[in-house]
Amino acid sequence: CFSLQNEHDQAIRCFRRAIQLRPSFAYAHSLAAHEYMASEKFDQATQLYERAIAVDSRHYNAWWGLGNVYFRQEEFQSAKYHFQKAIDINGDNAVLRTSLGRVLQALQEPQRALDVFAAAERSHCSAMATFHKGCALSTLGRFPEALQAFQQALGPAPLEPLIHFQR
Repeated sequence: CFSLQNEHDQAIRCFRRAIQLRPSFAYAHSLAAHEYMASEKFDQATQLYERAIAVDSRHYNAWWGLGNVYFRQEEFQSAKYHFQKAIDINGDNAVLRTSLGRVLQALQEPQRALDVFAAAERSHCSAMATFHKGCALSTLGRFPEALQAFQQALGPAPLEPLIHFQR
């Protein structure tokens, strides 16, 4: 509730209390870290994601969170490593694959990014993957295909401003 209301400090207090009550609950660590990310407190987020992984090394949410920290700090190789670890745990997750594709684009690997976006598109939640596929196609100069991808992404997300901006 606090997170949705952008009351990140209050949400952090609640998650910290949950961690006190049950330190072995990896998800509480990750949720608190997400709140720190939303507040752009990357050092604190990193510490909590790492604690979540120490508690449960298969907690893909923490691996993905660390990938986001590194992506935001433009440490793309580290982001790629952490996103891949998350995918190794939960390979069917379109959000994880889309995150990996975005970092591949940032690393100037648009063809590999396209392959990852295509895999993400095969899932049930693919609008963001389709959008980023359009970005990768645009980078490759494949403009008619990029336009088609952007138009396809509009279907499930007609009000998403990023899609309209890219077109």
